[in-house]
Amino acid sequence: MKERTNTSRAGTLSARFFVACFLLVLSACGAREPSLSYVDGAVVAEGWSGQMPKEGWPGVLVVRAGEDASTPAMLGDYESSGGKLIFKPRFPLQPGVQLHASFTPRPGAEPLTASFGEPAKALVATTRVTHIYPTTDEWPANTLKMYVEFSAPMARGEAYTHVRILDDKGKVVEGPFVEIDPELWDHEGKRVTLLFDPGRIKRGLVDNETSGPPLMPGRTITIEIDPSWRDATGAPLVEKLSRTIRATDALRRPVDVKRWSVAPPNAPSDPLVVTFDRPLDHALASRAISVVKNGSPVAGEISLEKNESELRFTPSESWKPGAYTIRVDGVIEDLAGNRPGKLFDVDTSDATQSTSATPVSELTFTVR
Repeated sequence: MKERTNTSRAGTLSARFFVACFLLVLSACGAREPSLSYVDGAVVAEGWSGQMPKEGWPGVLVVRAGEDASTPAMLGDYESSGGKLIFKPRFPLQPGVQLHASFTPRPGAEPLTASFGEPAKALVATTRVTHIYPTTDEWPANTLKMYVEFSAPMARGEAYTHVRILDDKGKVVEGPFVEIDPELWDHEGKRVTLLFDPGRIKRGLVDNETSGPPLMPGRTITIEIDPSWRDATGAPLVEKLSRTIRATDALRRPVDVKRWSVAPPNAPSDPLVVTFDRPLDHALASRAISVVKNGSPVAGEISLEKNESELRFTPSESWKPGAYTIRVDGVIEDLAGNRPGKLFDVDTSDATQSTSATPVSELTFTVR
């Protein structure tokens, strides 16, 4: 009996020694206890070893927005390195959104789960609509686009649900815009471009004949900006914006710079003033018009005034006497998309109508 007891103790000691050695070997090989963490916007799972399973990495590590297992897995990229499996969500985690990660370190093992995220912040509405372009209260019935400008960066992907056009009876105009994905935002996320459906504007097309243009000549429309539109922080707009404009007859004349008037500066620091014969596209006019002297651009600031029908150019340095050229790039457009030498709505059966815009137009003036 005593002998058997000694044998049992020896076996226990041997087993413990074997386990200790095995753990040392695992440690030496770099094996880790399975763990989940959230580092620099990515979910990091440690303790995996082996090749990617047939069903892909989501079979090992799956991340959802919330603990509901029926919620679709988040979109993102996986990376495997040194026993770590890293998942980077395609979109950054917003405050108040919880990530739920489930990690199965080996086949048949019990999944390890964890939740990550920041608590929701108190959202304060501070962002508002600063401009709607065109700023004139009369728009041609074939107006091609409008711009909505904000005081701060906005959330993307919500424009078409938060901008409504109402007719003169208060009824929503259905499908006024071409719903482009991704939306047309400037690099700051503070200005979005909305294109009226060209199929409803151009004559002879099915949509034009069946639905008519979004803007009917002689009638008013009201533009409404829903205050629930969120800015980049997740906060709503400060207030709802409504603006009523009147649609005039369609504008079908090419832009002609010869119809513009130029007022040269009277003093070295005065601005150059160019008055157009009609309002122009705000964004394009700001970058398509430049001032040149002896073949070199003149540095300065451009501002559009009087409902985008007047341009003022103030040079960075005082004007020098001599001849100057105003260069107008052919991309410039009026409110209906007409360019120098080219209509937006070209009648291809009329041989006198050009189908290509004049690349560059020029005007000259002299500083005395």
